[in-house]
Amino acid sequence: MTPPRFGSRSARHAKWGAALLLLVTLALLAVDLSTSYRQLETEAGRQASGLSQLLAERLSSGIHEAGLILQSSNQIPEIQRLLRSGTLEPGARQNLTQKLLQLLQLAPYLSRVEIVDTACQTVFSSKRDSASPPHHNEFCRWLHRVDPKESNYTTVIHSPTDGGIVLANKLYDGEGNLIGMATGLIKHNFIQDEVSRLTVGEHGEILVLDQRQLTVTRWPQTSGNDPQSYRPLQPREILSHDPGQMLFDAPSSFDGRERLYSMRQTGNYPFQVAVGLSRRDFTRYVWDKAWLAIPGWLFLSALTLLALRKHLSNLRQHQLLLQGNERIRASEEQARLILDTAPLALLLVNPQTVRIRHANSPAREMLGLPPRDPEQAADNELNLPLKLQPVEQWLREGEDALQQEVELELEDKSRRWAIVSLRRLGHDSQPSALIALYDISGRKLLEQQLHESNQQLAEMAVTDPLTRLYNRRHADMVLRDEISRCERYGQTMAIAVFDIDHFKRFNDQYGHQAGDDVLVAVANALRDTTRNTDINARIGGEEFMVIFPYTRLRDAQKVMSRLQIALTHTTFPFVEQRITFSGGVTDWRPGDNPALMMSRADKLLYDAKQAGRNVVLSDQEEA
Repeated sequence: MTPPRFGSRSARHAKWGAALLLLVTLALLAVDLSTSYRQLETEAGRQASGLSQLLAERLSSGIHEAGLILQSSNQIPEIQRLLRSGTLEPGARQNLTQKLLQLLQLAPYLSRVEIVDTACQTVFSSKRDSASPPHHNEFCRWLHRVDPKESNYTTVIHSPTDGGIVLANKLYDGEGNLIGMATGLIKHNFIQDEVSRLTVGEHGEILVLDQRQLTVTRWPQTSGNDPQSYRPLQPREILSHDPGQMLFDAPSSFDGRERLYSMRQTGNYPFQVAVGLSRRDFTRYVWDKAWLAIPGWLFLSALTLLALRKHLSNLRQHQLLLQGNERIRASEEQARLILDTAPLALLLVNPQTVRIRHANSPAREMLGLPPRDPEQAADNELNLPLKLQPVEQWLREGEDALQQEVELELEDKSRRWAIVSLRRLGHDSQPSALIALYDISGRKLLEQQLHESNQQLAEMAVTDPLTRLYNRRHADMVLRDEISRCERYGQTMAIAVFDIDHFKRFNDQYGHQAGDDVLVAVANALRDTTRNTDINARIGGEEFMVIFPYTRLRDAQKVMSRLQIALTHTTFPFVEQRITFSGGVTDWRPGDNPALMMSRADKLLYDAKQAGRNVVLSDQEEA
């Protein structure tokens, strides 16, 4: 017989062990949540830095492209005659209006182009129905400043109606004499189209600031007051600071929310881009994890308390068994009652013969056993063989299991997932093993569906939904990685940027559905003419980019020529027009970065447009 003192000491040790287990698991949970928070904060900093760099490059590229368009206005003969004589005949003025509108189509974010004489007076505007705002004195001073290097000028106008970025370019006649300047206005809402392709979270913020830290534009757009009326950002904690960017925590000037900002200079232009990620967004995973982990810890606590309770109950049972056979029979009857009324599938099995002695109703339904006859006695044994793998094998090998998640194979070879516990109850003349089965097949099916949904979401994050090509974000990442590989191993690489000729006119004539069909046809032809290792991406409305790893310039040019031939033989129902495109091809050179390569390709694309379209131009020198 077991002494009462021994039983009391065993119960005390079990209680202390259960308490220690729960405290240790709670501490591990807190450490894991803290580590996850720090990792997410670091990842958010890298994401904000990457987004600010990408947006700064796009803004710098857009301003540079607008400057090139203004510079090209110096080649228009009507502008030269207008600035020399001060007037134009109606026909020449109409031609000048059409040419300026063609230039504006190359840069949709330019809302107005104006021609200003040396007296700082507007003599022509691309928008005849709108009043031209007076020019700043700084524009007039810059216009008459004798400095051949300062052929262009950029500043900001803060105005709720005509505000935005203003670019100016000096105009000279054929003899090199200053005759005026061309100005262009990029309105303060220009950034909305660019930001719509970026991911800054539900509560993120993107700002474009001038040199005085005044807001030029903001995403999302503010309602009510002008963005320029808010105070500059006040960093609360600077996390990192280098010549190219500053990472800091600060409250927003617009809604006061705490955000993690990455501020970066926009090339050589007097602007800064600030990308702010809300902690509410990037720490949501930690809170979700906590909401999932805490119920799990509570469930573990419940299991621990149940196990402790069972252990204490076993101690009491052991003491009660010593009191007599009557108490033993009563306990057996109570155990059968628990088996029959429990919501789990429970089995009593003889581990030596591997035959079922007793099964409750859920177990009979799960294993397809015959239902219990109400007229039979409660202690009537089934004496049926157990056909359930791998539980049958565990019994034969003498193994126990506790809350083990396995896939079961039934007698009819069907399969289902369950949480299985197997425990031997005694070694008397009738040894028994208790088997508890909890069916989780439905949960497993949901987990599989969730896994498939996550795979689809991961594919959608890098794929254009219409053409099924890669999107701009993925193409920028691949281009950056390929340039790094070229710098490390000295391999070759080329890129091609092209867009469909007269696509807007095609859309207006045949409808947007026909335009979508053309985009899909171009994407299919692009897949057919490129290799599996080439990266095909749709980076704009009708603009595409191809990255050719390990490819020389002339080979990339041949691929683009094949694409032109393929599109030439492509016909569309109800459309008589043939689809052509213009593009530029360039290769990697030592010292290149993504912005530089894209700038060269865009310049070649622009030259192809100017050359009459349906042309693919490339650099003449080999990398």
